[in-house]
Amino acid sequence: MGLFRRSSSKPPRRGLPGRSEGYTPPYQVDSASQRSRATSRSVGGTIATALSTFITLFVIAGAIGLAAVALPFITSIGASGSPTPTPTSLEPGRPTLTEPSEPITAAATITISGTLPQDLLEKSDAIIRIIITREDGSVITGAEISMPKTAGFDIAKIPLSAGSNVIEAVVVVNGVEGGRSASITVVRDTTSPALTITTPTPGDIMNGDSVTVTGKTDKDIDVQVRNETTGTIESGRSTAKGAFSIGITLRNGTNLLTITATDGAGNQTAKSVEISTSASVGRISIILNPGTIILSSRKDFLITSTATDSTGAPAANVQVCMYVSAPGATPSTPVCVTSDVNGRASWTYALPNNFNTEGNGFVTVSYELSVGDPLVETQNFRVYRVKP
Repeated sequence: MGLFRRSSSKPPRRGLPGRSEGYTPPYQVDSASQRSRATSRSVGGTIATALSTFITLFVIAGAIGLAAVALPFITSIGASGSPTPTPTSLEPGRPTLTEPSEPITAAATITISGTLPQDLLEKSDAIIRIIITREDGSVITGAEISMPKTAGFDIAKIPLSAGSNVIEAVVVVNGVEGGRSASITVVRDTTSPALTITTPTPGDIMNGDSVTVTGKTDKDIDVQVRNETTGTIESGRSTAKGAFSIGITLRNGTNLLTITATDGAGNQTAKSVEISTSASVGRISIILNPGTIILSSRKDFLITSTATDSTGAPAANVQVCMYVSAPGATPSTPVCVTSDVNGRASWTYALPNNFNTEGNGFVTVSYELSVGDPLVETQNFRVYRVKP
């Protein structure tokens, strides 16, 4: 016990437990396992230190980037107390106008068509405005309509001025115009084409059953020749130099020809020429069997007709109508049949049972030719009560 007693005069020196003052530990040699553990602790400490440094730098870099992004937002909060949202564009999409089928017209107004993309259809509080730039440079509003419920739209009565009219469509939202459509151009032309008739000249007497009408008008436009006497119409087109040549058939006697030139805008110029011809227009031969009716023996007869056209060919496969006017009676209802390949047609007609009037009657036959006026001919017959 005396070994562990401290001196009252001198406090003991702090050191390792169980070591007295002045003790020097002997020299020690670490074992291989001890050195290995020490080395491992050293390497592990180095890796941990590096990893910790990397994480620290990464966190710092991220904080710097976040600060850069957040700085404007933070600044705006400091300035106004709330973030300012990015404004949305007031410009809507663009309508599309359909090219007109007649870009040149004489009309004072036109109907235009177009389509709207989906983003415009969703703007129920918008309108479609039609803008027209005239040939003199002035700009007018041609029309304004409410937004349609479908993509396609038609707008009628768009006004046109003389000359070029450049038309655009635009959607207006809350008074603000969006993007304009691609323009279409419509030209209003009210000038009638020139027209000169070269042949025939008024009062000409033709030898044949047709005539060729020649003249000059505007280039590359429609020309029509109508024989007002027969109703026959022939059409043609002027050349690049405006010349035209159109043939048309004639009837025997006077023929009034009307020549009309129509340009691409629909403007027309018409002139008339009256000529004559002695050409044959065909003939009808009528045979009645019997040609004399004896009421005491029979009251019917067979009508047979044969016709040729102006060329002498049979009037084949055309409509033939016949009616009878008996003495003292109203004409019968016409009966129509079709001629055969020889131009022949026939019909058996019977007088009413109570008919008892003597006198002269006649039969009328008409052939509706494919060209020109109908051929019409009559044939007389005689009615007796008894045989004279």
